[in-house]
Amino acid sequence: MSVFRVGRMRRRAAMGLCGAALTASTLLTPTATATATGGEPATTGTVSPTGDAAFRAGRSVEMGDHGRVELIDGRDIRVTADAARYSVASLDGTVSVRPTGKSAADRPAAELRSTAGTEDARDVPATTYAAASTYAVKLSITNADVRSKSFYVWDRKTWTSYAVDSNTAGGSSTVKLPPGDYFSVALHNEWQEPSYLLTRTFSVTSAAKTVTFDQRAAKETAIRTDDTTATRDAAAVWISVPGGDLAGFAGSGADKVYVTPFSVSGVSLRLHEVLGKKGASASVPSPYRYDLTHSFTTTVPASPVVTVRASTLAKTVTKVGAPGTRTTAYLQTVPSFGEWTGVFVASSVPVAGSVTEYATPGVTYSRLLSYGTGELSLNLPDRTLAAGTSPGETLGAAPLQPHRSEWGGSQRNYGKIRLSEPNAFGDSAGHTAVDGRATYSYKLTSSGGITYAQADGLDAYQSLTSSSLPSLEQTYTLDQTVHRRVPYSRLSTDVHNAWTFRSGYAEGRELPLIDAKLNVPGLDGYGRAAAGPVQVRASATTRNADAATANTRITGLAYSTDGGATWTDLDVAADGSATFDVPATASFVSLRVTAADDQGGILRRTIVRAFAGPAPQSDETVGATRISNVVVNGGKRVELSDEPLQEFKAKFTATDPSGVAGGDMYLYKGSYDTPDAVLYGTWPAACTEVNATTSTCEAHFAYIQPRWILGRNSLAGTWKAAVWAESKDGTGHADLHAAKSFPVVRDATLTANAAPEPVAKGKTLTITGKLSRADWETLGGYHGYADQKVKLQFRKKGTSTYTTVKTVTTSSTGTLKTTAKASTDGYWRYVFTGTSTTAPATASGDYVDVR
Repeated sequence: MSVFRVGRMRRRAAMGLCGAALTASTLLTPTATATATGGEPATTGTVSPTGDAAFRAGRSVEMGDHGRVELIDGRDIRVTADAARYSVASLDGTVSVRPTGKSAADRPAAELRSTAGTEDARDVPATTYAAASTYAVKLSITNADVRSKSFYVWDRKTWTSYAVDSNTAGGSSTVKLPPGDYFSVALHNEWQEPSYLLTRTFSVTSAAKTVTFDQRAAKETAIRTDDTTATRDAAAVWISVPGGDLAGFAGSGADKVYVTPFSVSGVSLRLHEVLGKKGASASVPSPYRYDLTHSFTTTVPASPVVTVRASTLAKTVTKVGAPGTRTTAYLQTVPSFGEWTGVFVASSVPVAGSVTEYATPGVTYSRLLSYGTGELSLNLPDRTLAAGTSPGETLGAAPLQPHRSEWGGSQRNYGKIRLSEPNAFGDSAGHTAVDGRATYSYKLTSSGGITYAQADGLDAYQSLTSSSLPSLEQTYTLDQTVHRRVPYSRLSTDVHNAWTFRSGYAEGRELPLIDAKLNVPGLDGYGRAAAGPVQVRASATTRNADAATANTRITGLAYSTDGGATWTDLDVAADGSATFDVPATASFVSLRVTAADDQGGILRRTIVRAFAGPAPQSDETVGATRISNVVVNGGKRVELSDEPLQEFKAKFTATDPSGVAGGDMYLYKGSYDTPDAVLYGTWPAACTEVNATTSTCEAHFAYIQPRWILGRNSLAGTWKAAVWAESKDGTGHADLHAAKSFPVVRDATLTANAAPEPVAKGKTLTITGKLSRADWETLGGYHGYADQKVKLQFRKKGTSTYTTVKTVTTSSTGTLKTTAKASTDGYWRYVFTGTSTTAPATASGDYVDVR
């Protein structure tokens, strides 16, 4: 499976760190309205998107020289600063700016056009030059079936880029260029087909011309290993030119990539490939992962394929924790070549297990670990491994808890405070994590009881700016509640932080909030404790404070086994640890920690379901919330072929006297606690209010490709639906673990052919055919279904009813062959009634003329 995301631009620039030209504080974003749980607006202060969302929704960025970069209508980028000093990159309306170190004398002012809506994430200055003469140059891809393409053009002397409008039909586009020598790239990329990066050098003198990119000249490029069980899982291939501009990205999943060999000084072909075990899938991940990079600089040879020996690579073992249940997980990486950006490529990795990683030594990789639908992602530190074996690490271990953002959190800006604490679900090792499906509530009050900021129902990417504050230092309380009920995690369903701190007039200073870190040694890979003693280790620090002066310390620990209804205080040792016995009857354990410092700061943090206990979790019905009428695929079996982009829907009814706030569901095979496979809705279920007490919720299961998601034919059979709903007043919820059972089966095909045609009356007919079913494993396609009973049926001409003549058994290859006497004109067919793992199939009737 392949996942493409913006690389270093996302990790660095998306948080406002793309050089001196741009900082997080320069983002000008539109005001949004937060919606409370009850459906009414509940906002005090200004709500704005932050992080990635700020770049998508933002419209302008102030530059260091008082100029401005503006995004117009989501597509056009206008630079009103000294444009020569900056390079602008855009992806899906996300704009980032970096200094070039040049001045207007080097490069004229420009109007820039974004590539919103494309996947190539390239830098695309659509520069309009005041040169005296330009000539139309037609760029054309030949000997190819071109449905989409992108062209890139650079001046080979200055490496100034010229944007080409590639949104034209066919394989050609036109650009106007002044006289000069040029290097150009054509990207031709179709889903589930090979990708092509075609290159040409050419010159413009004093006339228009046509430049062709012959696809037949391209050669396959790849990085391979001496491990014969490994195959490409995902790849990204791009071309880098002097100055840091890029052309690409080619590659998608296991599809091949072809490149035109070239020799141009300073130009590089970058390869990044992830390899895994052949036949691996999201449900059955590869036990190993090859993360390989290579650069061909200046010259791309006629055979641009590199083979590396596993023994020469860096090696480490990474453990991946499961968030309370077996789910899918994807490790995403992007190598650093000292350039502006790249894309993350991903492969599935085991959860509650480990993966052996092999990487190109000496290369720095940025990394992310995503769970389930991808909304929950751990932000991992960049890593550079040396050749040989390196110590491993553990990712995603419970308790899942808040951590201070790598780029800082809430801060005081002159007379206001901007509240932003999105990283609520980091792991015990300190890796930060955001869950895009969680909802956030903030409330900022003074010691005098004045509310300066309040909002409910925000998402992780929205910040809240207070109204104007007194300039004198005073004490404030910040309450934050984060809630989630998601299909891919059962831990940390609710996180509540109550901070007390002192603040006065300050410029861009982070608030002195206390951060606490919890660690529970001995949990298994599912974040589960056995019955008996368990130790909780806690530590705390204060932001922007001298450790000795702040003297931040743990002041209390408590636990609960009933979801926080009752608490037991623990004796805390001097090192901040405490020990207690986990009851054998506990399904989950919640934790509460308090901390204080000598500056008047206090933290009270509650994590509901911080880790799992030894007892299996049973259905939950709290309050009056009820679930009924669960229907999957309209009540029909789910039949999956070997094709991608399959889909179906499921729905249920939820009721509560106060109304339904929302609900969702997922599907699984096997046991509830450790399923063999899971299917998640592509988006959260949409709940539509029927009346004040009742809602109908619908989940959409789309983009299903059994080979990549399931990967095993044995996963056909009976599946179950886990369904939940929550009340509007927050007092009730229902969680049914096996609300519905239904079949998920392999699609089947059946053929029939009766011969000879025509046939003399009373003569023998031979009826052949084949029963095949979809293969969800390595080979794909359809393969014969052996030893199955199939009915041979006949329908007389002029009638509408088939009659069963006999039952025939398929051969070891799924073929059918039998004979019958020809008595009258009519139709012959085979009928297969299906099994618990395979869909029924009926052959088309084959007409025979009897004479």
